Amino acid sequence: MPLRREVFLWLKTAEEDLADAEDALARGRWFRVAFFAQQAVEKALKALFFIVRREEPPRTRSIPDLYFKLKEAGFRLPEDLEQQIYVLSKYYTVTRYPDAANGLPSESVDKVEAERALEIARRVISYVREYVKRHTD
Repeated sequence: MPLRREVFLWLKTAEEDLADAEDALARGRWFRVAFFAQQAVEKALKALFFIVRREEPPRTRSIPDLYFKLKEAGFRLPEDLEQQIYVLSKYYTVTRYPDAANGLPSESVDKVEAERALEIARRVISYVREYVKRHTD
């Protein structure tokens, strides 16, 4: 199956978010690292919908919802990674809104959390890249 343009666009956007997370890490902007890590994983999973489910991704920001729908159709991340991706979901809101963060979003994530979020995102994107490569062209 040739690589659909949509797969490329979603995956490329995920990789750009991952690069933004890396930049934020270098600047010590922990909450931005976590936010862009969440965004990268969300978009990488959405790229898979065109291959795994042969449909447009749903309009949700929920990593658990996206992953469950992909898993239902036969896609699986390695078990250790599968058990970690859910932690990213909270970063969609707490890193952006004071009411969700219960204070300043910039104070909602520490360095340890940021590094963990980034590592999860790196691993998911790497796995998705390989999956796409194996299941296209």
